[in-house]
Amino acid sequence: MRIERIVCGIGAGGTGIAAAARAARIAPDGAPIILVGAADYGAAAMPQPLGGDIDMGPMPVGPMATLDDLEDAVRAELERAAQALGDRADVATRIEVGSLAPALEGAAGDAEGVLLALDAPLEGRMLGIIDGDAGTWLLHESARPILLARGPEDAADFPRVVVAGVDGSPSSAVAAEAAGEIAARRGAELRLVVARGRGVDHHAVERVRARLPAHELVEDSRSPVHALTGAGGDLIVVGSRGLSGLRALGSVSERVAHGAHASVLVAR
Repeated sequence: MRIERIVCGIGAGGTGIAAAARAARIAPDGAPIILVGAADYGAAAMPQPLGGDIDMGPMPVGPMATLDDLEDAVRAELERAAQALGDRADVATRIEVGSLAPALEGAAGDAEGVLLALDAPLEGRMLGIIDGDAGTWLLHESARPILLARGPEDAADFPRVVVAGVDGSPSSAVAAEAAGEIAARRGAELRLVVARGRGVDHHAVERVRARLPAHELVEDSRSPVHALTGAGGDLIVVGSRGLSGLRALGSVSERVAHGAHASVLVAR
């Protein structure tokens, strides 16, 4: 997995600033960042989704809000997010009309090496699917690597401990190698987790380990989801088998992304 460009979703109340800061830390230095804000009239006119209250921050809400009002509010949020990233010269902003998930995909275009980044969903996976949460939708449908960020806006020491799950599969090898690159780049501790009794190809795991920087190997008797979320990392890197639709409902990567307290990178 290579990261050549970051496309980050920015929402009301400063959501997405932490994601932008963390994405910049895991990407190679100098990778350009595009901050994308969505002027979503549907969300503004109906600020009470099935999941409960949402903080629209300074966004104009209700049926009297105009598209110009929304774009002005989104522009202000984008400016604040850009300022939070400091004096980087490689930050651009973009406003799209509509919901955030397709706005991010549109900004990414057909280019390869694009990392999508946004704040982690605040609700469970099934409720996120029903509500149309952007992070949930992208996890479920996108073929791109995705960072779902958790934590404060200040990411100066992120990540400290990078955790990756390995089982010998090609997707877990992609995750482990991405985790190794990030750990080496930022001087973080690297921790590999093997969940026991889950069809692990130990020979393939050892081949992957031989290509990685110094690391700790943890064998855990719990399920992969509980083993990864309980491994003590502030960044968890998981692979993706590329499933979508109903076949993805049992996806380990989606369950980790929604259930972890740490930031989660789905490597693809």
